[in-house]
Amino acid sequence: MKIALIHKKYTTHGGTERYMVGLSKFLVQKGHEVHVITGNVDESSKAEGVIYHLVSAWGKHLGIDKHIFAKAAKKEVEKYNFDIIQSFSRLGFGDVIRIGGGCHQVFLYKYLSSLENKIYKFKKKIEYKLSLQDYFTRYYEAKDFEKGNYKKIVAVSQMVKDDIIKLYDVPADDIIVNHNGVNLEKFNLNNKDKFSQAIRKKHNFTKNDYVLLFLGTGFKRKGLKYVLEALKNLENAKLMIVGKGDIDKFKSKAEELSVLDRCRFIGPVREVEKYYAAADVFVFPSTYDPCANVTLEAMASGLPVITTEDNGASGVIDKNQNGYILEVADDVKKMVEYIKKLKNNKVRRTFSEQASAKMQNHSKKDNYQKMLDFYKKEEGCKL
Repeated sequence: MKIALIHKKYTTHGGTERYMVGLSKFLVQKGHEVHVITGNVDESSKAEGVIYHLVSAWGKHLGIDKHIFAKAAKKEVEKYNFDIIQSFSRLGFGDVIRIGGGCHQVFLYKYLSSLENKIYKFKKKIEYKLSLQDYFTRYYEAKDFEKGNYKKIVAVSQMVKDDIIKLYDVPADDIIVNHNGVNLEKFNLNNKDKFSQAIRKKHNFTKNDYVLLFLGTGFKRKGLKYVLEALKNLENAKLMIVGKGDIDKFKSKAEELSVLDRCRFIGPVREVEKYYAAADVFVFPSTYDPCANVTLEAMASGLPVITTEDNGASGVIDKNQNGYILEVADDVKKMVEYIKKLKNNKVRRTFSEQASAKMQNHSKKDNYQKMLDFYKKEEGCKL
């Protein structure tokens, strides 16, 4: 098949971008003619066999880059006779449109609701109202879901599918769920024997310590505050905080709660698989995530997971078998209850094995193959 993949950037920095790079390589390996239409190519990410089309995507400082790129990409597509046109949301066209970032309206509502300072919240609302960037994000998202602008929508979770149906009245049969995939060679149960002891020693944990892991970028939205509050009620538990966020602010919060001595603020790391391996339980009470990869990576690494209904990746969890799901991020009482249950070695071992087993059918290759299967069903569709 002659396949067009369309996104503003082609690079391994960023979730959607990294996904497109992986998908393009997979499709080439499967013998397809792959064209990438983009506004920017990271030379180090280029894949052999992929044909690149550079189009205009200027205007970010003016807030019009989405609009410029959408128009230029559509014009470029019309020059060729593609079997499948795959876009990655907010372009307003595509045979197959993958919604990796969820619905903007939902994200915005969750974000603004999380702001505690009323003056700052009002300021942000005005900023969004006046923002051209936000206007074009909403405009092209709505265009994506207009009948005739797509053949199939691919949502990264059931949660995202439900949001699309609710907000845009898209028929359920038009939307396919394909959860993000995990690199199972990198994230697996065998890592515990390889890395756990060294990482624990590095951060002054013993072999017998009960260690929780929080990993993510953006500590506020991911719910770190609630994990720290739970830790206050867990005398013997310790916590590793990995990722990028306002470390000083949350160190102060940990000190205020008298748990700082049991916390390790590690910051961003390159080899995150080693930190999954060193932990006993993954705690991630996110206030909004379309499908958090860290949840799936943790499960593949054999960690029982505690997350929320507002994380689309919760759709992969079998409740009370390989993880627990909170109705809301700030249900600290329930979080504490679940963490205490998982302190039991036998229970935790069972959850661990089942989490790893569940992820064996959620590899990146499985995900890409599902996309290819969708293409084959839709082959020959034209806008």
